[in-house]
Amino acid sequence: MKQFLLLATVIASVSAQSIQEVTFRDKDSEHVEVLIGENVFAVMNHGKNWNKPFLFPVSAPDGTNILRDIIPTEKEQGSSKEGTDHFHHKGVWVSVDSVNDEKLNFWHEKAKIVSNKIEYATNQDHSGRLTIHNTWMQDDKPLLKETTMATFYPSRLVTYHIELAAIDKDVTVYDTKEGFFAVRIAHTMREMQGGHIVNAEGLKGEKECWGKPSPWIDYYGQVGDSTCGIALMDHPSNFRQSRYHVRSYGLFSISPFGPHAYSNKTEPASPVTISPDKEPLKLTYAMFVHNGDTETGKVADAYQQFLKVTEN
Repeated sequence: MKQFLLLATVIASVSAQSIQEVTFRDKDSEHVEVLIGENVFAVMNHGKNWNKPFLFPVSAPDGTNILRDIIPTEKEQGSSKEGTDHFHHKGVWVSVDSVNDEKLNFWHEKAKIVSNKIEYATNQDHSGRLTIHNTWMQDDKPLLKETTMATFYPSRLVTYHIELAAIDKDVTVYDTKEGFFAVRIAHTMREMQGGHIVNAEGLKGEKECWGKPSPWIDYYGQVGDSTCGIALMDHPSNFRQSRYHVRSYGLFSISPFGPHAYSNKTEPASPVTISPDKEPLKLTYAMFVHNGDTETGKVADAYQQFLKVTEN
């Protein structure tokens, strides 16, 4: 009996050690590292020198960074071929353009999103939650309060619960393709470099997948000797189906704000207004980082995990 209890204790101890846990570590005052086990999965950049906070880098299970490996700081437009274009495509971020009658442009960083506070904690299910408090500014005045809860799972699924609350006046997001939850993938993963775009219905490539609603789209390709991918996922609880701004040159985003733009102007424009005396706008998305292609990376399974962990 004692031998059995000893064996059970050893097995339980080994099992506990084999479970990876998400934890956080302040690298310095402007960077929070997200760790899975002992390895850094992602880094939240929230310094005051940036016009928005963003994740960079983000790694696949084998440690390969799946994002474009440069963070442009200049507003000069570089070459899409060389991957130096679009300075505002920084890692993984949240923003949009065409806000209010002034058409404030947070997407191109002509308007600023200020990072106010970052909080983090590890949960009992071994996931970790990063709570990001931001203020969207109009000139020097607060316009929107953003509260984003990013929950990181050991599987490399990351759920984003985003709330946008108007502060003291109505805020309208007009119909636009430039938004909203976005990533800029590694240079060599891009479709124009031989990468692959696949959605949940089996459509393939930018031409078939751009602007269409789908539960998820996966974008995968080669980075060095590794096949790596990242999927973005929509949630059925969102106020309308989102569409995907997925490009062969490496931009990959999901947004609910552009029915007119994403349908090539066949659907009516549908602006969204956030009022200070009403509930905040709430949106739920996910990203999933994997090695292998869509099938071997188990993207469909990750989507089911997304639905399960967000069912309440």
